[in-house]
Amino acid sequence: MIYIYGSGGRGKLIKELLIRLGNAKKEIMFVDDKKKKFKRTNYLIKRFNRKKDQLFIGIADPKLQIKKYFYFKKKLKNIDNHALIDPRAVLKSNNKIGKNVIILENTSIGPNVVIMKNVFIGSRSIINHDCKIGSFSTIGHGTNLAGSVKINNNCVLGISTTIKQNINVGSNVIIGSASNVIKNCLPNSKYVGNPCRKIS
Repeated sequence: MIYIYGSGGRGKLIKELLIRLGNAKKEIMFVDDKKKKFKRTNYLIKRFNRKKDQLFIGIADPKLQIKKYFYFKKKLKNIDNHALIDPRAVLKSNNKIGKNVIILENTSIGPNVVIMKNVFIGSRSIINHDCKIGSFSTIGHGTNLAGSVKINNNCVLGISTTIKQNINVGSNVIIGSASNVIKNCLPNSKYVGNPCRKIS
């Protein structure tokens, strides 16, 4: 059985990708803390088959994602899965793709890109040459990273974000949708706008 923790938008996208990659629809099940939606959630968590079952985390909040990752890591052997890459994505040479990375359709990954574990990259994104994306980060749909951009751990880039070449985005940064980043972003901060500016 394949479980997806989180039944929202990201969870649904992961399910569709799993089906596209050849997994049977009946073998995929959501797990969620919202008991009104899933009355048997606790039952499912307790009855995991540690050796056979797989689980993907379908939530965007980096802090919650990390918390749930280590929670389920104690329960399941197969939480550190291979990356899920849509067959319609394009990957160039010499890339390093970490475990649990999810890359959606029509995304282009340039040469010499490093993507650490538990990264989500939305559809129609462009990750140019020599970029590095840190663990537990989210790259929103339609985002464009120019060459040699570094995104550190636990970052969220909103839909259609554009980042200039050689920019460094510190850890725990949130960048609002459609922002144009032309300067480095300090850790533990929020940015928005065109040009992008720090708001907290």
